[in-house]
Amino acid sequence: MRAGNAWIMLRRSRDGEATPRELGFGTQSLTIFIEDIQAHFERAKSGGVALLEDLHETEYGELQYAAEDLEGHHWLFSRHARDLSPDRWGARVSEVVVPTPQICPMLAVSDGAAAIEFYKAAFRATVLWHLEGGGHVVCGLAVGGARFFLATEDPAYGTRSPAAAQFTTVRIELFVDDPEAVQGEALAAGAVLAGPVEEHTYAMAGPCPIRRMWQGAVVDPFGHMWLIGRVAE
Repeated sequence: MRAGNAWIMLRRSRDGEATPRELGFGTQSLTIFIEDIQAHFERAKSGGVALLEDLHETEYGELQYAAEDLEGHHWLFSRHARDLSPDRWGARVSEVVVPTPQICPMLAVSDGAAAIEFYKAAFRATVLWHLEGGGHVVCGLAVGGARFFLATEDPAYGTRSPAAAQFTTVRIELFVDDPEAVQGEALAAGAVLAGPVEEHTYAMAGPCPIRRMWQGAVVDPFGHMWLIGRVAE
């Protein structure tokens, strides 16, 4: 089963095993992060789910609720609500966490609000955060777990959209399970076909070569080219 990006495996208990309900206690709990936690909670509540904790904000800044399933497993559904310094709620940082380096493209667009709606419709992107002021939009989005940003073009800061510059120097590669379906949704949302999804073969060197992939291309309404593909080998 899948809930968002989380995969859940279940099976019948075997000899020498027991469910939490049979044991009378649990040995683990599951934490699932949900973006629309309020709607998720209301759905669980209206469905008669056994609630262990109502939806509430914790002292450390998480909005969450807890439930128990039919076999006694405890589920904690959560969404980060606010950043709070550990010393405000009595915690102590024992080790500094070094974040993993990430590279996320920032796309310059002519109309930030329209771009957000396009990427939501074309690639089913979700909005992670959104800033707006003085006609300037900056937004963080994700397609599945792949993050990217967009910002209203600003020549004073050296950015123009490809549509304004009349060319682009960057192509965005989007890897998905079904390139043809995603390309079709992008075209329906207003993208322009730049190439059908076709099989490509390569003679690559290096430790992680791509030998065969399916890939097509579209140009979005703001001039960015998206290569939509799936690695086959």
